[in-house]
Amino acid sequence: MEQSYAEATVAKKTSVGVVVLKILWIAVIVIFTAMFRIFPYALIIAVTAGAFLIWYWPRFKKSWEYVFCDGQLDFDMILGGEKRKHILRIEIENADVIAPMESSALDGYRHLPVKNFSSMNAGAKIYGIATRLPKQQDKVLIVFEPNERILKLMKDKCPNIVKEFVS
Repeated sequence: MEQSYAEATVAKKTSVGVVVLKILWIAVIVIFTAMFRIFPYALIIAVTAGAFLIWYWPRFKKSWEYVFCDGQLDFDMILGGEKRKHILRIEIENADVIAPMESSALDGYRHLPVKNFSSMNAGAKIYGIATRLPKQQDKVLIVFEPNERILKLMKDKCPNIVKEFVS
């Protein structure tokens, strides 16, 4: 039996909150460095905050990796381009529907809680999976950006579940 395997990676768009957090950390470091002459321990706080920021800075960059292998779809988060964290694994055979987010096939599932594994970029081909999570009773809507290879393999595996993207 031939194994079907494909993977895709999408970089998550940097949110406004992340930019504000970066600015705040830098402002704290600058303020405590400037306060050094008035408050002697301010330099220790500034150096500690700077060390933390240097350590944490790569984690501001997130991307999602999707791995499809023989009917299983894995969602992993990659922090800073080096640290991988496995988030979720689903069997696509257990899904109710896999379709583009603007498709009417997902209309009955828009009220479900959403797990967003997309880049959040405008113009991206976003798909939704309505399914039950492993070991849970409630259904969820998983949002992601598969590439053409993953879509083809999912369509080959479950043609009645996967709906095509209409341009």
